[in-house]
Amino acid sequence: MEKKIVLPGDQLSTSEELLPGEGTYEEEGIIRSSRMGEYIVDQKSRRATVKPMTSIPVLLKKGDIVLAEVNSVRSSMVIAEVKHVKGKTRPISGDTNGTLHISEISSGYVKDPTDVFSLGDIFLAKVIQVSPSVQLTTNGKDLGVIKAFCQRCRTPLEQKGDGLECPQCNHKEKRKLASNYRTIDFTTI
Repeated sequence: MEKKIVLPGDQLSTSEELLPGEGTYEEEGIIRSSRMGEYIVDQKSRRATVKPMTSIPVLLKKGDIVLAEVNSVRSSMVIAEVKHVKGKTRPISGDTNGTLHISEISSGYVKDPTDVFSLGDIFLAKVIQVSPSVQLTTNGKDLGVIKAFCQRCRTPLEQKGDGLECPQCNHKEKRKLASNYRTIDFTTI
């Protein structure tokens, strides 16, 4: 079987096919990934697991390209958990909470972060500060949301032109998208 890299929230299987294992959880009969890593099926125990891509801690530094998940969207900032550092095969040590200020979202004017980010979005960002707190930027065409979920039904959104659309309920949404939205090769991250 080919190595398959998954993100938090990705559907792996159904609970009828496999049991949830380490790095997974079950939600309404669907087994989903709880972390970024390699999806593995243990044929003997019939368990779905997600092996983390990293094993020895790494400290964040200015200039790192990171993968982060939105935890909160406020009127002037996005608060996210940094999940992975591009090019590293180790987990992050230290503070993994990052802040994306409204002025660092895009080179264009952004009136409100809730217009271009939503809870649970997975995005690529650049670290612009690590002390006293982790500060991020998505200013650049290769930075921004790489996976988004419908605000109504939580289905992964598909890109339609310069916006996003839910294949389940047809709800249309807007995000600050990375140039490689949903096409990124996670083995290169």
